[in-house]
Amino acid sequence: MKTIKYFLLFSTLVTLLISGCESLEVKNTNDPDFETAFSNPSDVKGVASSLINGWFQRTQSTESPGLMFWVGADAGTCSWGNFAMRDFSYEPRIAWDNTAAYPNAAYGETLYKELYALLSSSNEILVKIEVGDMDIISDTGTDETPMVAAVSHLVQGLSLGYIGLIYDKAFIVVETTDLTQTLETSPFQDVIQAAVGCLDKCIALCGSNTFTLPSDWVPGLTLTNAKLGELANTAAAVLLSYAPRNKTQDNAVDWAKVGAYANKGLTYDFAPEMDDISWYTTYQTYSVYGGWGQTDMRLVNMMDPRFPSRWTDAGTWTTLPTPTTTHTAGIDDRIFTDFQFLQSCPFRVERGYYHFSCYRFSKWDDYLNTWTTAQPCFTKAENDMLKAEALLHQNNLPGAAAIINAGTRVTRGGLAPVAATAADIEKAIFHERNIELHTSGLGIEFFTMRKANKLQSGTPLHLPIPGQQLDVNIMEYYTFGPGNGVAGEDYSNGGWF
Repeated sequence: MKTIKYFLLFSTLVTLLISGCESLEVKNTNDPDFETAFSNPSDVKGVASSLINGWFQRTQSTESPGLMFWVGADAGTCSWGNFAMRDFSYEPRIAWDNTAAYPNAAYGETLYKELYALLSSSNEILVKIEVGDMDIISDTGTDETPMVAAVSHLVQGLSLGYIGLIYDKAFIVVETTDLTQTLETSPFQDVIQAAVGCLDKCIALCGSNTFTLPSDWVPGLTLTNAKLGELANTAAAVLLSYAPRNKTQDNAVDWAKVGAYANKGLTYDFAPEMDDISWYTTYQTYSVYGGWGQTDMRLVNMMDPRFPSRWTDAGTWTTLPTPTTTHTAGIDDRIFTDFQFLQSCPFRVERGYYHFSCYRFSKWDDYLNTWTTAQPCFTKAENDMLKAEALLHQNNLPGAAAIINAGTRVTRGGLAPVAATAADIEKAIFHERNIELHTSGLGIEFFTMRKANKLQSGTPLHLPIPGQQLDVNIMEYYTFGPGNGVAGEDYSNGGWF
């Protein structure tokens, strides 16, 4: 049996090196840098102070698979080869190249390593507190141990959870994991459940203690224990709702549990204030920046059915309707408040007219102008849709409709209230996740399309363990896409057109 060496380094100096086969042994190398960095409580608190920022920056980065998932979901469109966008948006779809030599390998590999790095940091903080009985006391004598532990459990759950959302399987490593024993990969379902368990610990700490995070931990937000608990509840609901790879798995979700989390979820938008130094989002930037990503016509058609849902040939451009600029019955107001009509398209014809669009997302323009606005990651509107979805699956149709009709569909979209029927409610939730939540968080549109069997046929439903890691581990190569994996479980056999 080969072994896994799990190097627990921190901040910018973090590496996960795995060697062996799928059955792996994890060893703490007792790195002296770790002992130095964690030699006293103030050091541990210092590492904890950067955890939420670390998770935000990694998931909101162009080095994550965010942009390729965005185009793969036909939520955005871009013919450029950057960030694996072209490869993930080919029509017909192609398999993901999981070799270490693939020029775009970083977009499947970097986030995998960085999330494990954050997980490692969170785990070691919790080992110090929960195994080593370390107390973290402020200069004024306040016991900050519960606050530090709560943040560590939050980022532990988010890191492990997004590994479960994105990859087909992973190694589950938490603060109680025996690092002297052999570890095996676990399927994404088990990874998600382990992540929710971490969030439960955060929720419990927030419910039994009183604290407020220092203002520089999440700029622009005053995060009390209650508000941090709301964030953890929403995150748990998100993981359970977004994890399914197909409609059958979606129907099998414990929707009562999702509802219980969502009912205690966000009453505010988790939107840190950007400073263009430590807090910034290149994912949201390149999805809207002039000449880069544009809005896929699928979404344009959802807001204004007069427009085609796909750009199929050169003639489409000359037959477009006049764009709506004021409230019009049957048309979503957000097509002119959050999106901008364009007179031209910068994309290359030879790469396919299906990339073409006449709209871009303009909601983030204030951010592009200042680089210092508050940018959302999780929102109250997202939590509202989780509540409605849970009620839909529990057959409380009036309750689900009431939540939707009190929210952004009507207040911002100017659309007619949705009827209390299962089909209409499901369609309305799908609409809000594509339009209101557009690019607010990594993978929202992709996860929404995936669980509804609407991703184009052949689209990978998740990513494999990165090829570089397979090579190091001496593990057998595998990937997903047309003919690679199980249809409907590893790559889409559905579609939206």
